[in-house]
Amino acid sequence: MTASQLQGFLPLVLLLVVGYLLLVRPARKRARATSNLQSALSPGDEVMLSSGLFATVIDVQDEIATVELGPGTVVRVHRGAVTQIIVDRAAADAENSGGAPSDVPENTGDDTPEAD
Repeated sequence: MTASQLQGFLPLVLLLVVGYLLLVRPARKRARATSNLQSALSPGDEVMLSSGLFATVIDVQDEIATVELGPGTVVRVHRGAVTQIIVDRAAADAENSGGAPSDVPENTGDDTPEAD
């Protein structure tokens, strides 16, 4: 191959490298982060599901997470439905074990409006 033929392939090689850097690499990074998040689920975590619902994790077994959407409303969802951990209870408990006040407000049940 001559130098002029190699120069013809240079734009194609550059296009492939740029495509990898702009498309493939960030997608893999997002997938890895989502996988790590879903594997870190533990009971007590407040999470957001892919449907936009907020819930509290009650139990996690294999690929199924049992979550509570509200008082008395317990559903089972696939672990993949969890898109975000809002409050990680294990991390919050470890952070607060030093005697610092909790940043996570406790739900006392007093915030429900009373019927007139």
